[in-house]
Amino acid sequence: MLDNPVIIGNGRIDFQSANSVTAKLSYQYHIRTDGLKFFNPTNQAIIDAFELVEQVLGGQFTLKDTSYARLHIFSSSLDTPFSANLLYNQETQEISLNITYNEPFGPYGEAIFEALNIAFIEKKDASNTTFSATGEVTINFINQSIALVAEFDPVAGLQFNYNKEKNPSNLIFDDIGTLALDSLEVKHNKTGIVPPQVLYTFDEKDGETLYDQAGIGEPINLTIEDLDAATWLKQGGLSATPTERSLIASPNIKKGKPNPISDLVAACQRTSELTIEAWVKPANTVQDGPARIVTLSRNTGRRNFTLGQGLWGEYPSDVYDVRVRTETTNRNGLPSTTTPAGTSQTELSQIVFTRNQSGQTRIYVNGIQKVEEVVEGDFSSWDTELCRLGLANEISGKRPWSGEYYKVAIYNRALDATEVAASFAPTIVAKGKMTLDENFGIGPNETFDTTFEYNLLDLTLTSHVNVATDIASQLTFDKLILEWSVPPGETTWQLTGKGQVNLTIFDRPFEFLSSTLPK
Repeated sequence: MLDNPVIIGNGRIDFQSANSVTAKLSYQYHIRTDGLKFFNPTNQAIIDAFELVEQVLGGQFTLKDTSYARLHIFSSSLDTPFSANLLYNQETQEISLNITYNEPFGPYGEAIFEALNIAFIEKKDASNTTFSATGEVTINFINQSIALVAEFDPVAGLQFNYNKEKNPSNLIFDDIGTLALDSLEVKHNKTGIVPPQVLYTFDEKDGETLYDQAGIGEPINLTIEDLDAATWLKQGGLSATPTERSLIASPNIKKGKPNPISDLVAACQRTSELTIEAWVKPANTVQDGPARIVTLSRNTGRRNFTLGQGLWGEYPSDVYDVRVRTETTNRNGLPSTTTPAGTSQTELSQIVFTRNQSGQTRIYVNGIQKVEEVVEGDFSSWDTELCRLGLANEISGKRPWSGEYYKVAIYNRALDATEVAASFAPTIVAKGKMTLDENFGIGPNETFDTTFEYNLLDLTLTSHVNVATDIASQLTFDKLILEWSVPPGETTWQLTGKGQVNLTIFDRPFEFLSSTLPK
């Protein structure tokens, strides 16, 4: 088993029947780099796949069609769960979690991927259990469908790679040239990301308890105190419609008694760093207070930290605001860090707040940094006795937030910009050889090494063509950069008109940015 297995997916399996009277009807699960792990609904104890199937379920079961999966490599589609099916082959001693989704999906609802079909397989022999994955997904690459094959490694995790046998030998780029593709990788860059101290995936389906599934220290389970103000979504997620007094929070602990938040507070105090990650879909953009999305606090005037939406009075309501208590802020965590007006939207959004040891605070929305401030000091003044961790309202009420929750994670480390971007969307890089058209204007009919970078944060694709060709005496083209995107309301990729040409003239390098590209 790996020392620090990484979660690469999660979901819930719903059973119609099982060959056991003690089996439960639903089990949450994580797909980890060390295998499939299920959670006992009664006590949240981790159950290995073979233990669940052979001992808990009695070796036979039927599933409901409400079973689903989410893959973190496609996190930007958290509100679009994939179908999941659990299979058991007693003869070959294999358990397979099959995940499928045929419709197009991608960030912001764009049709980037489709035809997902992947199986995670645990196989047991007399001395060992192995974990592997097989399958494929199709990517829309400049108006052309490319089939990618799934590959899994316990260290590298899950990724999808180009397979020449499943694709055309050459890709046509109108008015530019022909690309012989050598490689195309879609991977989730998890390098350096530590496990969260607190994790909620909102896969419980029903009941009043939100379980902390981080598996670090004492879990901070939350109770939905007003079930009329919260609705479990059919295939994962929680819709919160709180009143002024509604509360989803950790236990109310009397002063002097052990508080489950103590481990989280101590972990953040050791590092003086913090990351709050929330995948949410706000009900509207006119919430204020700020309306509490995630809070570790006592009341409206005392807190350790709070991620909220909107300000108050005449200030903007379509912003995200984070308050953190240090020696340089007051007990209410003010002054706060606030994104520009217009940041909050009613679509599914990933909001990430980070604060490092030097005091730099940043808020990212969908992987893109929106604001940076400095909040000096450490967390030595944090409250460990009477603060509670809560969602969708202040602990004392009167700051309700309405919307849908899909994931909340809290880290005792400041994720850097690369890690934040990777947590929103995968890294996509393609390499090949581009043969330019005879009418292109630069190196006609010549072939050059080309690298493509597919940026899912802003939905652009940039090609770097290493031209390196002599045009005339003492004049050399070194590099050509082209950018594509799908314009609003369109369905096909088009050149944006942005680009760059690198030249060497009389041994001196020059760089030219262009708004009109040659054809």
